[in-house]
Amino acid sequence: MRLWAVVHPTENLQKVQQAFVNLCPPITCKFKEDPEFGAVLTGTATGPESIATFAKKFREQRILEAVRQQLLKSLQNGSIVFGMQRQAAYMNRFHLCDLDEYSAMGPIRVEIHAKNIQDVIDHISPPTMKGKPQFRDDLQLD
Repeated sequence: MRLWAVVHPTENLQKVQQAFVNLCPPITCKFKEDPEFGAVLTGTATGPESIATFAKKFREQRILEAVRQQLLKSLQNGSIVFGMQRQAAYMNRFHLCDLDEYSAMGPIRVEIHAKNIQDVIDHISPPTMKGKPQFRDDLQLD
């Protein structure tokens, strides 16, 4: 999993980094200057535990079906790419947004690559029946 966000001059880098950590612990973050975007924070996490926080938070917030629809819409070539609201992530809330959605600071770009990306989607946000998640035991999350 990779996270990416522009860090604006008016922002506190530690707060953006905390938003990354809230979304995806454990994560390794790097700050760099990009010729096109300016200051950029990137983060990398690997393994099934990197998506466990997403699965837990979306279940707690009871937004599985909305999340599932957004993830399926963002599916392309064995990966999913979507945006998360950075202010919400800093407050440990998980809110999906479009990557081109305008907000004061812009979204955090999240990219998840996996051999079995449909299984990853089913883990993060399983299909529901009458409001109840339909979990699968045979998921391959690598």
